[in-house]
Amino acid sequence: MSTITDNHSQMDFELSLSEQPFRHMVIDDWAEPELVRAAEAEWPDQRWPFWHRYENGKLASKDPLRYPPACSELIRRMLCLPISEWLGVEHAFGDWNCHAAGLHAMPTGSSLGVHLDSDHHPLTGWQRAANAVLYVNRSWQPNWGGAFELWDAEGKTCLDTIAPRFNRLVLFEPTDVAWHAVAPVRGPEMRRTLTVFFWKHADDFVAQRDRARFAQSSCCQGGV
Repeated sequence: MSTITDNHSQMDFELSLSEQPFRHMVIDDWAEPELVRAAEAEWPDQRWPFWHRYENGKLASKDPLRYPPACSELIRRMLCLPISEWLGVEHAFGDWNCHAAGLHAMPTGSSLGVHLDSDHHPLTGWQRAANAVLYVNRSWQPNWGGAFELWDAEGKTCLDTIAPRFNRLVLFEPTDVAWHAVAPVRGPEMRRTLTVFFWKHADDFVAQRDRARFAQSSCCQGGV
């Protein structure tokens, strides 16, 4: 684990980069809590017409022009993260069209099985470089589930979990061994996250996954 000092923000961060089981970083109290509380307060309910609905119950926003104001501001800031410096992923850039990113919600009873993310952008061919996820629920309880699970390089054993704590930002590099999942959501609230994806140009890159690849034992699909 290495420590990095953030010089790009008015907030004072000590950033700890973990290499196992794959490269990731957890930053607590990342944004002003008032802004994240505003994002939670304005969050669309399940009747919002701009949700894309996955088979596993997961919801994802379809149109970045429809984001509520506080959510839009947080996503803008996330897209400006110095991801190349923090994660060591060279020449990465955010997708400001937020393809498959933006607002994500998981209602009670939903989960996301063990999987690898797709490795390239379906419209541009860019190589996926990093993911950033911000947890928005203010009163999330440990027994409500919904933890982010980090699995081993074969996708057979869960080695670590990260709780969806309010205003916690998680960054990770979605490589060919970065198997991950979301534990079943059991609480009374939807699990709310803001998500952005980072990409890079790679002339020698050979795409392998058009869509998320799920482990054979996982049936709860909804990744990208």
